[in-house]
Amino acid sequence: MLTGKQEPTRNAKRPKGEMAETSINIIDALRGQEAQLRRLLAQKVLISEAPRPQLSEIEAQVTELKRLLDELEKVIQDRLKARP
Repeated sequence: MLTGKQEPTRNAKRPKGEMAETSINIIDALRGQEAQLRRLLAQKVLISEAPRPQLSEIEAQVTELKRLLDELEKVIQDRLKARP
């Protein structure tokens, strides 16, 4: 799971260095989520036999990964629009 420290903030007016820090936090969070999901996908038996609470946790992690990807995509699009 992500901690509050890793979650990026959506602030319209950020100091210059904060954008880089937010991007790094997003990338680090994505890497951690990706590694965890890869382990789970490699263990299909675990998923097929997992109790409902564990499946709910996996689903929550997938939802968080999708949210992070959306955030990263927005940051990339904003950066592309800002460049001439």
